[in-house]
This record gives sequence, structure tokens and C-alpha cells, in this order.
Amino acid sequence: MTVFEIWSKNVRSNPSRAERCLPAALLALLLTGCGGVATAPKASQPPPGPAPASPAAAAQPPVLTGLTPLPTPNQVLASIPSGRDDPFAPMAPSVSATPGSRPAPVRLSLPPSFRFTGVISSAGTAKAIVDYGATSGALSVGDRGGSSTDLLPPGWTVAAINADRGLLTLRQGRQTVSAEL
Repeated sequence: MTVFEIWSKNVRSNPSRAERCLPAALLALLLTGCGGVATAPKASQPPPGPAPASPAAAAQPPVLTGLTPLPTPNQVLASIPSGRDDPFAPMAPSVSATPGSRPAPVRLSLPPSFRFTGVISSAGTAKAIVDYGATSGALSVGDRGGSSTDLLPPGWTVAAINADRGLLTLRQGRQTVSAEL
């Protein structure tokens, strides 16, 4: 037999006032034991503020004095370039019209007043015959404008000369441009 059956038989046969109030007292004790205990908020916790009036207000975090707010996820994603550059496109100087935008690659072209007129090959060494401004002469692989020759603008280098195909390749920085006969 369970405790409740024993108690209920005892109450039916000889109910006293205490025994009649026992089920109500147990029920009250059970209900108060299941409920949470209400506590006052701690002094270090700020009281909860009112709910935001609109979804736009909920999207912007409050600005705290003395702290720099973190960027939003959309700001972080917008600052990351997407896709990849064309590995075969010539490198361009980074000139951008708007901050954060990716500059379009600028194709390198031959210097103004530069003309490739011929190729000479002797003993396995190729030389390019060129005109630059009012000057004419021969260029070899590795010649640098402004330091070893006056036939190229400063910063330009002879990268390659192909005598069989009549091809001259010049380099400026990491970009190259070719001239063909």
C-alpha cells in the first residue's frame, strides 16, 4: 500500500481537524516549492530598458560613452573584395576613384615617342633597334631607362628580346608590354 492509501483509510475512519487540513497544506507546500523565488535586481545590473519601437532601432546598437562600436556584419562583408583578379592581366598602379573600390586594371602601353624598328642577333645575343624621342640606338636585355640607357624612360627595363619572332618585351614595375615588328 502507498502512503496516500494508508492516510486516506485513516482519515475516513477517524478524521481529525489536522488530518482534514493535511491535503490542503501538502498542496500549498507543493505549489510554493515549484514556484521561483523572486529576488530584487542587483545594484550592479542596469534595469531593463523599454523594447525598441521599430526593427531599424533594434538593428543599431546603443553607443556607449568612451567605447568604439564594432562594425556590423554587413560593413565587414562590404570591406572584403570578392572574386579574384585575372592572373594574366597586367598589373596596374592602384588608383581608385572611390575609397574601398577595386581599381580596374590599366593596360600598360609603350612609352610615348618610342618606336621599335628592328632586331640584330650576333653570337647568340639579340639587340633591339629603337627610337625614343630624338635618340636612336640598340637595347639589350636588362637595360634600364634612366640608369643604363637613354633609349627608355626612367623605370622601364628590357625584359626580353626574341629575334626569331621580332618581339621586344619591356617591363615597368610588375607590368610588361610587348612590341612586335
